[in-house]
Amino acid sequence: MSALLYLSNNNVYLFDENKTITVPFQSIDQYKKNLVEIQQRKDWKTKGTGAQFMGMRSQEDEADLNHIFPTDMILTSDQKLIYSACLQDGVSINIKSLDNLQETEGLILRKNDFVVQDMAYDESKRRLALSVNTDHYERHICILPLDANRTQYLTEGECQDSNPCFDPRDTMQLYYDSCGLGIGEHRIAFSPKEICHLDMGTGELETIASDPKFDFFKPKMDGLGNLYFIKRPYMRDGYTNSPVTTFKDIIFAPFKIIRAIVGWLDFFTQRYTGESLKTTSGNNPAKSQQKSEEELFVEGNLIKSQQNLERNQKLGEKYPGTIPNSWELIKMTPSGEMTTLKKGVMSFALNGDSIFYSNGKYLIEMDANLNEKSLVEAKLISKIVC
Repeated sequence: MSALLYLSNNNVYLFDENKTITVPFQSIDQYKKNLVEIQQRKDWKTKGTGAQFMGMRSQEDEADLNHIFPTDMILTSDQKLIYSACLQDGVSINIKSLDNLQETEGLILRKNDFVVQDMAYDESKRRLALSVNTDHYERHICILPLDANRTQYLTEGECQDSNPCFDPRDTMQLYYDSCGLGIGEHRIAFSPKEICHLDMGTGELETIASDPKFDFFKPKMDGLGNLYFIKRPYMRDGYTNSPVTTFKDIIFAPFKIIRAIVGWLDFFTQRYTGESLKTTSGNNPAKSQQKSEEELFVEGNLIKSQQNLERNQKLGEKYPGTIPNSWELIKMTPSGEMTTLKKGVMSFALNGDSIFYSNGKYLIEMDANLNEKSLVEAKLISKIVC
């Protein structure tokens, strides 16, 4: 088996010969070091009794390093690792040797006006397809040649275009997932994710997989033209209105609005700080419930990982995970026939006849006959590269 990389909890790990190594990133470490040094040089102005006496004491926190981390990586045929990093003021894309992790890294791109979320590599033309955040919400696809410090945008509009993938048979064909954005005064709505196909030669765009009841995302194509992706429900189970439920909805509408506002604030607080607004001192039922259910955000969705794990254990899964069984790994043939290969899949990668996937708890290898082998226990693997 060739080298296998995965991204989990904002760290990249190398799995090779039954051992796991944390991959060091010099650009990220140096950036963090620079931030700490800058903060230390400013401390004399805002800390100490002198600053307090002069009214200069600041409530500014220490240098925040939590939002500086690798976002994606790809592996070239000559064992070079290209990775993107989210920085406080933009993005850095670097290249390093996988054979010698301590070797000095090379810089491919440093930009302050966007952050890279996903990448794909075209080996034949030595170029990257990037999914980049152009503002707080919109996300678009652009092309970056490795020998040029410039990007060319392929998509635009009020949408989120993510997870680009080149067709290995013809790299002018690009696949990605996309969803529309509806931005209101107090909330953001996302349409169902669709799988799109863009012919970069002609500019022709078509939708490959779409259903108002489901999200289709993370497309990958093999050398035979089979397209793989994850399918999950777009919305929770619906309900039918009756006079009684309509009356109850009217009565409890103000309370639902208040709860929705608190929930919306709590959503972003948990997502970006890891803490809940519902947590207070003393015996807090909300805190106890959160601990028992272990609510986590996965791909922008709130899941109850402990409940899913117990449910998957009862179903007799060999390697039970924390992702719901409604998240399915789909294989679509060139004729359009869809087959479910595995349920409870968070992320995956193709490598010959094998599929490597994460179920939120384990990294698993599945062969052509759907036989499985657990490689390592790792929580919430969001990216896999091999």
